[in-house]
Amino acid sequence: MNIETTVVQWLNTGLEPQGIHASMSVPPDRPKRFVTVERTGGGDEPHRSLPTLAIQVWAEDRYEASEAALNLVQPRLESLTELDPIAQVDILGVVHLPDPGPPEAERYQINIQITAARQ
Repeated sequence: MNIETTVVQWLNTGLEPQGIHASMSVPPDRPKRFVTVERTGGGDEPHRSLPTLAIQVWAEDRYEASEAALNLVQPRLESLTELDPIAQVDILGVVHLPDPGPPEAERYQINIQITAARQ
């Protein structure tokens, strides 16, 4: 299981109706709101995988980025346990992380650790 692809697909299923698209990189033509997913670490044990990921929520202003992160993206991430191989999602932190650019952009980063069955 590619955890980044799995999380992107899961987010898109729930967020695209809200007008937010997730991907593994910043789109060349940045929409008003979007999400990026990046594996930042974690490891594997004999029977489970423990990846850590950074989910960045981008928007036109800080308030909109914060609202999308806390009220749309975080609840969708917490529901990842509905997928069969995923046993647990721990939110490690939510951080305001503006991108100095160019172009400057507002974003919030949600750091998570997933516990999943190793496949």
